[in-house]
Amino acid sequence: MLRFYADKFARTTDDIGAIRALATRLPRGAHLDKKTGDSFKENIVDLIEQLRGMKLKMTQLTAERLLNELEKGYVFNDNIVFLLNQIMERLVDELSGVVVFSVPDNDKFEPLGPLFGHDVESKFPQMSEDISEAGKCLALDRPTATVFHLMRVMEIGVQKFGTKIGVNLTSQKNWQNILDESNKAIKAMDQKATETKALAAAAAHLYNVKIGWRNEVMHPKQTYTADEARIVFGSVELFIRDLACLI
Repeated sequence: MLRFYADKFARTTDDIGAIRALATRLPRGAHLDKKTGDSFKENIVDLIEQLRGMKLKMTQLTAERLLNELEKGYVFNDNIVFLLNQIMERLVDELSGVVVFSVPDNDKFEPLGPLFGHDVESKFPQMSEDISEAGKCLALDRPTATVFHLMRVMEIGVQKFGTKIGVNLTSQKNWQNILDESNKAIKAMDQKATETKALAAAAAHLYNVKIGWRNEVMHPKQTYTADEARIVFGSVELFIRDLACLI
Protein backbone atom coordinates (compact mmCIF):
# COMPACT_ATOMS: atom_id res chain seq x y z
CA MET A 1 0.00 0.00 0.00
CA LEU A 2 1.37 3.42 -0.97
CA ARG A 3 1.22 6.04 1.74
CA PHE A 4 -0.20 9.01 -0.10
CA TYR A 5 -0.30 12.18 1.94
CA ALA A 6 -2.55 15.02 0.84
CA ASP A 7 -0.10 17.66 2.07
CA LYS A 8 2.69 16.13 -0.04
CA PHE A 9 0.46 16.15 -3.11
CA ALA A 10 -0.49 19.77 -2.46
CA ARG A 11 3.17 20.72 -2.12
CA THR A 12 4.03 18.91 -5.34
CA THR A 13 1.39 20.73 -7.37
CA ASP A 14 2.46 23.99 -5.73
CA ASP A 15 6.06 23.33 -6.81
CA ILE A 16 4.92 22.68 -10.38
CA GLY A 17 2.89 25.89 -10.32
CA ALA A 18 5.87 27.87 -9.05
CA ILE A 19 8.11 26.47 -11.79
CA ARG A 20 5.59 27.19 -14.52
CA ALA A 21 4.90 30.68 -13.18
CA LEU A 22 8.62 31.42 -13.29
CA ALA A 23 8.87 29.98 -16.78
CA THR A 24 6.10 32.20 -18.16
CA ARG A 25 8.18 35.28 -17.36
CA LEU A 26 11.22 34.07 -19.28
CA PRO A 27 11.84 34.64 -22.99
CA ARG A 28 13.02 31.66 -25.03
CA GLY A 29 16.79 31.46 -25.26
CA ALA A 30 17.30 33.70 -22.24
CA HIS A 31 20.44 33.15 -20.20
CA LEU A 32 19.23 33.08 -16.64
CA ASP A 33 21.08 35.06 -14.02
CA LYS A 34 22.42 32.99 -11.13
CA LYS A 35 19.70 34.05 -8.69
CA THR A 36 16.88 33.12 -11.09
CA GLY A 37 18.62 29.94 -12.18
CA ASP A 38 19.25 28.83 -8.60
CA SER A 39 15.64 29.51 -7.70
CA PHE A 40 14.46 27.54 -10.72
CA LYS A 41 16.78 24.67 -9.83
CA GLU A 42 15.71 24.67 -6.18
CA ASN A 43 12.06 24.32 -7.19
CA ILE A 44 12.84 21.38 -9.46
CA VAL A 45 14.99 19.60 -6.85
CA ASP A 46 12.14 19.92 -4.33
CA LEU A 47 9.66 18.68 -6.93
CA ILE A 48 11.81 15.61 -7.65
CA GLU A 49 11.91 14.77 -3.95
CA GLN A 50 8.13 14.98 -3.66
CA LEU A 51 7.62 12.83 -6.75
CA ARG A 52 10.06 10.24 -5.41
CA GLY A 53 8.11 10.03 -2.15
CA MET A 54 4.87 9.55 -4.07
CA LYS A 55 6.50 6.87 -6.29
CA LEU A 56 5.51 8.69 -9.49
CA LYS A 57 8.53 7.39 -11.40
CA MET A 58 7.78 8.61 -14.92
CA THR A 59 7.01 12.15 -13.77
CA GLN A 60 10.14 12.03 -11.59
CA LEU A 61 12.29 10.98 -14.56
CA THR A 62 10.93 13.87 -16.62
CA ALA A 63 11.67 16.32 -13.80
CA GLU A 64 15.22 14.92 -13.53
CA ARG A 65 15.72 15.48 -17.27
CA LEU A 66 14.52 19.04 -16.77
CA LEU A 67 17.06 19.51 -14.01
CA ASN A 68 19.85 18.11 -16.19
CA GLU A 69 18.86 20.41 -19.04
CA LEU A 70 18.88 23.42 -16.76
CA GLU A 71 22.30 22.56 -15.32
CA LYS A 72 23.88 22.73 -18.77
CA GLY A 73 24.16 26.47 -18.41
CA TYR A 74 20.96 28.06 -17.12
CA VAL A 75 19.63 28.68 -20.62
CA PHE A 76 15.85 28.76 -20.95
CA ASN A 77 15.35 26.85 -24.22
CA ASP A 78 12.51 25.07 -26.04
CA ASN A 79 13.43 21.72 -24.49
CA ILE A 80 12.88 23.13 -21.01
CA VAL A 81 9.44 24.40 -22.04
CA PHE A 82 8.63 20.99 -23.52
CA LEU A 83 9.73 19.17 -20.35
CA LEU A 84 7.69 21.52 -18.16
CA ASN A 85 4.57 20.62 -20.10
CA GLN A 86 5.51 16.93 -20.01
CA ILE A 87 5.76 16.97 -16.20
CA MET A 88 2.15 18.03 -15.77
CA GLU A 89 0.90 15.61 -18.44
CA ARG A 90 2.75 12.68 -16.91
CA LEU A 91 1.60 13.61 -13.43
CA VAL A 92 -2.02 13.49 -14.59
CA ASP A 93 -1.42 10.21 -16.46
CA GLU A 94 0.21 8.50 -13.48
CA LEU A 95 -2.37 9.69 -11.00
CA SER A 96 -5.18 8.47 -13.27
CA GLY A 97 -4.10 4.91 -12.41
CA VAL A 98 -4.05 5.49 -8.65
CA VAL A 99 -7.06 5.00 -6.40
CA VAL A 100 -6.71 7.16 -3.30
CA PHE A 101 -8.53 6.38 -0.06
CA SER A 102 -8.83 9.04 2.60
CA VAL A 103 -7.94 7.79 6.08
CA PRO A 104 -9.54 9.85 8.85
CA ASP A 105 -7.48 11.07 11.79
CA ASN A 106 -7.25 7.69 13.49
CA ASP A 107 -4.70 6.82 16.17
CA LYS A 108 -5.02 3.12 15.34
CA PHE A 109 -3.57 3.63 11.86
CA GLU A 110 -0.47 5.56 12.90
CA PRO A 111 -0.28 5.23 16.69
CA LEU A 112 2.32 7.09 18.73
CA GLY A 113 3.28 3.80 20.36
CA PRO A 114 2.28 0.10 20.43
CA LEU A 115 -1.51 -0.17 20.26
CA PHE A 116 -1.76 -2.46 23.29
CA GLY A 117 1.02 -0.74 25.21
CA HIS A 118 4.74 -1.25 25.69
CA ASP A 119 4.25 -4.01 28.29
CA VAL A 120 2.38 -6.17 25.77
CA GLU A 121 4.92 -5.32 23.09
CA SER A 122 7.86 -6.47 25.24
CA LYS A 123 6.23 -9.60 26.69
CA PHE A 124 4.44 -10.83 23.57
CA PRO A 125 6.53 -9.70 20.57
CA GLN A 126 4.99 -12.49 18.48
CA MET A 127 1.67 -10.61 18.68
CA SER A 128 3.06 -7.28 17.48
CA GLU A 129 2.47 -7.62 13.76
CA ASP A 130 -1.12 -8.84 14.06
CA ILE A 131 -1.99 -6.17 16.63
CA SER A 132 -0.61 -3.51 14.31
CA GLU A 133 -2.41 -4.96 11.28
CA ALA A 134 -5.68 -5.19 13.24
CA GLY A 135 -5.39 -1.48 14.01
CA LYS A 136 -4.74 -0.59 10.38
CA CYS A 137 -7.67 -2.71 9.19
CA LEU A 138 -9.95 -1.09 11.75
CA ALA A 139 -8.88 2.39 10.62
CA LEU A 140 -9.40 1.44 6.96
CA ASP A 141 -12.91 0.09 7.67
CA ARG A 142 -12.04 -3.57 7.00
CA PRO A 143 -13.84 -5.10 10.00
CA THR A 144 -13.63 -8.78 9.05
CA ALA A 145 -9.89 -8.48 8.42
CA THR A 146 -9.58 -6.71 11.79
CA VAL A 147 -11.15 -9.67 13.57
CA PHE A 148 -9.02 -12.13 11.62
CA HIS A 149 -5.83 -10.54 12.96
CA LEU A 150 -7.28 -10.30 16.47
CA MET A 151 -8.11 -14.02 16.32
CA ARG A 152 -4.41 -14.74 15.72
CA VAL A 153 -3.53 -12.57 18.71
CA MET A 154 -6.04 -14.43 20.88
CA GLU A 155 -4.74 -17.85 19.86
CA ILE A 156 -1.48 -16.94 21.56
CA GLY A 157 -3.10 -15.10 24.46
CA VAL A 158 -5.60 -17.79 25.43
CA GLN A 159 -2.95 -20.51 25.44
CA LYS A 160 -0.64 -18.40 27.62
CA PHE A 161 -3.52 -17.62 29.99
CA GLY A 162 -4.41 -21.29 30.32
CA THR A 163 -0.78 -22.23 30.93
CA LYS A 164 -0.52 -19.51 33.61
CA ILE A 165 -3.44 -21.00 35.50
CA GLY A 166 -2.26 -24.57 35.09
CA VAL A 167 -4.38 -25.88 32.22
CA ASN A 168 -2.58 -28.78 30.55
CA LEU A 169 -2.00 -29.15 26.81
CA THR A 170 -3.41 -25.72 25.93
CA SER A 171 -2.10 -25.94 22.36
CA GLN A 172 -4.41 -28.93 21.79
CA LYS A 173 -7.60 -27.45 23.23
CA ASN A 174 -10.10 -24.95 21.86
CA TRP A 175 -10.76 -21.63 23.54
CA GLN A 176 -13.98 -22.74 25.22
CA ASN A 177 -12.30 -25.69 26.91
CA ILE A 178 -9.46 -23.50 28.12
CA LEU A 179 -11.95 -20.94 29.41
CA ASP A 180 -13.99 -23.62 31.23
CA GLU A 181 -10.93 -25.17 32.84
CA SER A 182 -9.55 -21.75 33.75
CA ASN A 183 -12.78 -20.73 35.47
CA LYS A 184 -12.79 -24.01 37.39
CA ALA A 185 -9.21 -23.47 38.50
CA ILE A 186 -9.92 -19.87 39.56
CA LYS A 187 -12.90 -20.95 41.67
CA ALA A 188 -10.63 -23.35 43.54
CA MET A 189 -8.20 -20.56 44.47
CA ASP A 190 -8.25 -18.26 47.47
CA GLN A 191 -10.88 -15.75 46.43
CA LYS A 192 -9.39 -13.04 48.63
CA ALA A 193 -5.93 -13.26 47.10
CA THR A 194 -4.84 -10.38 44.86
CA GLU A 195 -3.63 -12.74 42.13
CA THR A 196 -6.95 -14.61 42.13
CA LYS A 197 -8.81 -11.35 41.59
CA ALA A 198 -6.46 -10.42 38.75
CA LEU A 199 -6.92 -13.82 37.11
CA ALA A 200 -10.70 -13.54 37.50
CA ALA A 201 -10.67 -10.09 35.85
CA ALA A 202 -8.65 -11.46 32.93
CA ALA A 203 -11.06 -14.38 32.61
CA ALA A 204 -13.97 -11.94 32.53
CA HIS A 205 -12.36 -10.02 29.68
CA LEU A 206 -11.74 -13.31 27.89
CA TYR A 207 -15.45 -14.06 28.24
CA ASN A 208 -16.24 -10.65 26.72
CA VAL A 209 -14.09 -11.59 23.73
CA LYS A 210 -16.08 -14.80 23.44
CA ILE A 211 -19.33 -12.81 23.40
CA GLY A 212 -17.86 -10.48 20.78
CA TRP A 213 -17.09 -13.48 18.58
CA ARG A 214 -20.66 -14.72 19.15
CA ASN A 215 -19.78 -18.37 18.96
CA GLU A 216 -19.81 -20.79 21.85
CA VAL A 217 -16.66 -22.62 20.77
CA MET A 218 -14.83 -19.39 19.87
CA HIS A 219 -14.77 -19.79 16.09
CA PRO A 220 -15.24 -16.48 14.26
CA LYS A 221 -18.17 -15.65 12.05
CA GLN A 222 -17.70 -15.28 8.30
CA THR A 223 -18.12 -11.50 8.34
CA TYR A 224 -18.19 -8.69 10.89
CA THR A 225 -19.58 -5.18 10.90
CA ALA A 226 -17.47 -2.18 11.87
CA ASP A 227 -19.27 -1.93 15.24
CA GLU A 228 -18.64 -5.61 15.97
CA ALA A 229 -14.97 -5.28 15.05
CA ARG A 230 -14.57 -2.31 17.41
CA ILE A 231 -16.16 -4.30 20.23
CA VAL A 232 -13.89 -7.27 19.61
CA PHE A 233 -10.85 -5.00 19.34
CA GLY A 234 -11.60 -3.36 22.69
CA SER A 235 -12.27 -6.68 24.41
CA VAL A 236 -9.11 -8.29 23.05
CA GLU A 237 -7.06 -5.27 24.11
CA LEU A 238 -8.36 -5.45 27.69
CA PHE A 239 -7.67 -9.18 27.91
CA ILE A 240 -4.16 -8.97 26.46
CA ARG A 241 -3.23 -6.02 28.66
CA ASP A 242 -4.44 -7.95 31.74
CA LEU A 243 -2.51 -11.00 30.59
CA ALA A 244 0.69 -8.97 30.24
CA CYS A 245 0.34 -7.88 33.86
CA LEU A 246 0.00 -11.50 34.98
CA ILE A 247 2.89 -13.00 33.02
